[in-house]
Amino acid sequence: MSDIFPPRPLPRGDVAALAAAVVQPDFARQVLAYIRSAAEIANFGTFYVADMSRPAPVLSIWAGEMSSYWFNRNASVILKNDQLMQSILQRIRAAQGGGQVIERWRPGPQDPISPIYVRDQVIERVTVSSYSERVGFQSFFLRGKAAGWISPAEMQRLQEVLPLVHELIGLRHRIAGGTAFGRAASGRAAAGRTVTLRDQDAGLFGALTRREAEVCDLAVRGMSVAGSALELGVSENTIRTLRRRAYRRLGVSSVTQIATLILNTIDEPPSGPQKNSSA
Repeated sequence: MSDIFPPRPLPRGDVAALAAAVVQPDFARQVLAYIRSAAEIANFGTFYVADMSRPAPVLSIWAGEMSSYWFNRNASVILKNDQLMQSILQRIRAAQGGGQVIERWRPGPQDPISPIYVRDQVIERVTVSSYSERVGFQSFFLRGKAAGWISPAEMQRLQEVLPLVHELIGLRHRIAGGTAFGRAASGRAAAGRTVTLRDQDAGLFGALTRREAEVCDLAVRGMSVAGSALELGVSENTIRTLRRRAYRRLGVSSVTQIATLILNTIDEPPSGPQKNSSA
């Protein structure tokens, strides 16, 4: 004899709902909504470093009031500036040993990032940095000028919610890969066909075959060789061969280098007014 109970909705608080959304496509949007329950934040993003012994930060996930184009554009400018990139790495290294470092920061007028912040009407930033098992993350949360300075009460609330947010972003990266690196995210066309980097003619990616581009797309999204083989319906050896061919054409030797290449080949900004461009 057994008892069968009818299904019922799973009760979830805000934290449980955010954790459940880690693998969902709109995870970044849900993260921002959760953060805004503590304080008004205009934009957030995360820099990911796959190997701190050979650091090459890339933008992993983001959301906010700006367009993805301008967020990536700003990230590219930051990562090409050695002083700004070393600042990111310095904060990550300060968290070596498995902890987190939280910092509230306002740029001075001579800081190289100030022109970006002034243009995008950002007045201050809170960062959360972590470094464990050679992998580094720095999440940054930007306060817009219209909201004014972060109050002590807001900062206290942010110190309570941001460590969890940062851990969940790291968890998502380990499970599903970064949301995108620059223009690396594969979209879905109306007919259901995957839109690859080759379709977008993203720099050297336009010279790849369709299969080579698909394999690169999956690799940048964090897909393993086995996962890529399952996704494309081919053998693992075929995936390895396609990766080798693509890497040779692109002149790279790792997924991180592909992500950097994408950031370095973003198109020039479109003509006309620039709106919602804070990052």
